[in-house]
This record gives sequence, C-alpha cells and structure tokens, in this order.
Amino acid sequence: MKKILVPTDFSPGSAGAIRVAVRMARDIGAKLGVVHAWQVPALAFGSEPFSMAPELLQTMSDDAKRGLDGAVEEAKLQGADASGIMLNGIPWSRLVEVAEGDPEIELIVMGTHGRTGLKRVLLGSVAEKVVRHAPCSVLITRGDGEPAPFTNILVPIDFSTSAQVAIDQAVRLIRPGGAGITLLHVIEAPVAINGEVFDLAFMREVDQASTAALDECAARLKKRVDAPVTTRLRIGYAGGQILTVLADDPVFDLVVMGSHGRTGIKRALLGSVAEKVVRHAPCPVMIARERT
Repeated sequence: MKKILVPTDFSPGSAGAIRVAVRMARDIGAKLGVVHAWQVPALAFGSEPFSMAPELLQTMSDDAKRGLDGAVEEAKLQGADASGIMLNGIPWSRLVEVAEGDPEIELIVMGTHGRTGLKRVLLGSVAEKVVRHAPCSVLITRGDGEPAPFTNILVPIDFSTSAQVAIDQAVRLIRPGGAGITLLHVIEAPVAINGEVFDLAFMREVDQASTAALDECAARLKKRVDAPVTTRLRIGYAGGQILTVLADDPVFDLVVMGSHGRTGIKRALLGSVAEKVVRHAPCPVMIARERT
C-alpha cells in the first residue's frame, strides 16, 4: 500500500483509528493522509436572528485546522510519514472523492459511532457511507482502536473473486509468526430443490465439494504466509455463522472479507453478509476491494 487515509472528527473513536492507521503505515512504509472535513453548519445560511456570525464561523474553522494539525503532528511523533488534508463539504462524500482522485490510496481506516446500545444496528452515518461507496478497501476499527499488529485473522470465503481479494489483503496484514489465518466457508443449504426437500446424500456431496475447495485454497495460502493456516466449515446463514464464530472464539483480532456490493448503483447497498458483519462484529472488520 502506498497511501492510507484516516478521517478524524477529533473524537476518541477517530483517535483510535489514527493509532491503528499510524501503526499500519509505519509497518509497511506507506504515506498517511489524516483527513478532516469541515462542513459549514446549516445555521450559517439562516436569516437574522438565527444566522451565525462570520466571526464564529471563522473561529470554528480555525479550531478544526488546529485540531487537524495536532493530529498530524501526533502521527509524525509516532513515526508515520503523515500529512493533513483539510476538506470542505459533506464528510463522507468529500472523503470518497479524495480516494477516487488518487489511485495510490488503497485503504481507508476509520472508527465508527455505531449505536452500541442497539448492538450496532446502525453504523455511524459517515462510516456506513464510506464503506458502501469507497473505491478501495475500508477498515473499520472498534472502540479506542488497538494499534497492535494483526496476528489472528478470520477470512470468510465463498470462493468468489471478491473472496480472493480478501485473502490477498489478509496476507498483507498478518504479522509473520502470528497465530495465523483461518479460512471460513459457510454452506447455506437450500430449503428445497425443484420443489423437493433435499436429502442427506445431497448435503454430503456439498460438504465434500466444499471441503475439497477449502483445503485447496488453504494449501495455496500456506505457501504465501509465515503463519499457520487453518480452515473451518459450517452450515447455516453466512452472516450469523461468521458472528457465531467470532463470539465463540474471541481471539480473532480482525475479519477480512469481500463485498458483493451493487456496483451498478455505486454500492448503495453492501452485500447483506458483509453489512451484517461490519455492523455487529466485536473486532475490526476490513471490507476488501480491488482498487477501482
């Protein structure tokens, strides 16, 4: 990766994301762009007596610039080749525009203001839109952000092209000598085939074919990483099974998965599995995309 973007709104969540981004940029020798989007408050366009004084707007803008400069300086002190990017406009839209305009940007790292009281039924609106519309991979951190290297990565795969992109990203991110990469495939069994309920013989055939494909994928991966590679096969709804694995085995510190977002409408919707995992996973999640 040549460049990583990390947006900040000066909240604890974005500060944690910066720490993660700094560690990643430093480890792989990438440049780091710390981004803040300054959006003029709606009140600024109101009429008297409800409009904001120009002096107040300037003060707010100056405060944002100082905050950005401080974040950049802190990133530099931690060893990153960092620079600041001050934007004007709707945060998620401007961030996506910057990423689209620079083909060297391969990753966006950001925190989320997910509503934890509802188990992250909704992501923070900025994070959600960036995940959906970004032309590159997006890593969503949790809480204050843990800057330690990733050592135990779960990669759900369905043997598609997007799953291979996720595997490639996991190879780049896993710490050599770490606990390893786990490839997870979930068999989503149909309720019926041609109007008839499937039988055990059919499920055995699916299980055998999936196991063979999973083992072949793992064998190729073992030649690429200096870390153990293991496999898991489960039956059920993919999103639910991935979250169950994470709940049962909390040692995973990252999930990397592809997205079947609807590119025809600029990913207005993520694939349902990816969207569910991003919203509910207890650890950071990367939605891996080839740079477009």
